[in-house]
Amino acid sequence: MFGLYGAFAKVAFLTQLEYRGQYLMRMTAKILGWSSGFILLVILLKKVGPVAGWGLYEILLLYAFDVLSYSIAGTFFMGGFGKLPRLIRSGELDGILTKPVNPLIYLICTKVSAGYTSNYVIAGSIIGISLHNLGISLSFNQIVWLILDIAGASLIQAAGFMVTTVPAFWFLKSDGLYRLFYKNLTCFLQYPLTIYHGGIRFLLTFLLPYGFINFYPVQFFINRQEGMLSPLFLFLTPFVGAFVFFIAYRFWQKGLHAYQSTGS
Repeated sequence: MFGLYGAFAKVAFLTQLEYRGQYLMRMTAKILGWSSGFILLVILLKKVGPVAGWGLYEILLLYAFDVLSYSIAGTFFMGGFGKLPRLIRSGELDGILTKPVNPLIYLICTKVSAGYTSNYVIAGSIIGISLHNLGISLSFNQIVWLILDIAGASLIQAAGFMVTTVPAFWFLKSDGLYRLFYKNLTCFLQYPLTIYHGGIRFLLTFLLPYGFINFYPVQFFINRQEGMLSPLFLFLTPFVGAFVFFIAYRFWQKGLHAYQSTGS
């Protein structure tokens, strides 16, 4: 079964590479876009200095964690869930539900996006450069924990995609929810949460736990413990990721139960 899903994902990925010139132009545009954000952040931090005691390379780690986890989640979930409202309105979702496989896995495997590979290079490079300039050399156990943190952060990002688009089962369009509760709020992750009002920190920790994407896990690697109720927050990202993804999956199932086919 897993081999079948892998085959679906491979076909979807390779299909997007059919036109190499278009793919290279797309990658170039993405590299320029993300790099410009990175450069602007560096220029700003060079001018203003440390932010709430966080230096340039510590904040760049926040940036890289966010970009990398967003890109991993986007590879598998943005394609399917970005199109979900249209699939519902047009009735194309019927074709997915008639397949003898899990609808969620089929959706994400057949809508894998090849457009995020450049982001991996950018984010991975920034993580390496930042750790080097901070004088941090990761042990084997820390590398394993880094992988688990990125996996947990990616699940949180994926849950954000899902929860803000699944309401399309009831409202047919959910673009506003995505922009309000995901896109706009994750902009706060570019800087340490300690610079924001306590209400925002509470929101991004307990109600919409985006702070576990980068603010809390990064502190484990730079030996900080700021803005957290307990040192355990340093280690919660994989568990928070699994929990919120489970909640998002159950919400997805409720949406499927509420779905009414177009009958066409």
